[in-house]
Amino acid sequence: MKKVFTLLTLALLSIGSAWADDETVTATINSECGYATFCSDKALDFSAVEGLTAYIVTSTAFVAQLKKVTKVPAGTGLVLEGDEEATYPKTYEIPVIATADAIEGNLLKAAMTETTAGEGDYVLAYKSNVRAFFPAEEDLTIPAGKAYLHIDSGAPAFLPFDAETTGISATLKNSEKANKEIFNLAGQRVSQPTKGLYIVGGRKVVVK
Repeated sequence: MKKVFTLLTLALLSIGSAWADDETVTATINSECGYATFCSDKALDFSAVEGLTAYIVTSTAFVAQLKKVTKVPAGTGLVLEGDEEATYPKTYEIPVIATADAIEGNLLKAAMTETTAGEGDYVLAYKSNVRAFFPAEEDLTIPAGKAYLHIDSGAPAFLPFDAETTGISATLKNSEKANKEIFNLAGQRVSQPTKGLYIVGGRKVVVK
């Protein structure tokens, strides 16, 4: 009888493990820019989620330096990038895993509960065709499940993503078609860029 009970217990545990392996959490990207911040109280695996890429932020010197990650522990602040061809809002199912190795150097702060933004806090927004981290409005409530940046000193007008560095000519033609504005790193609009580094549509662009 004891042996039968033990076998039954093992079987139930096996079924429970299978259910745990199938558990997922959802993440929704609402913005037409195709990006959102995110955090979860569970460890997650993004490696097999079609059309969704997860990043941490490793630097805030002039731009938000993005680094791709796949398996992340619970409580990790992330930037999520959706499929360029998708129609938004779009919801993705992300598999839950038992554990994941700690991630070093992530500057994103996870809002595990509703968080009131303070001085130096930056939130992801889409303004004037620019996707970037902008200074949070005073006493802004950051919803639970999102992430934000905090910059102690030298706060810029906005902090775009360091998604790629390209030549300016093709990018400028595309920006004219999409009515995208051009900014310098001080956040000032520029109509005639000369040699240097600029932000076009949330991307870092070099004029050569």
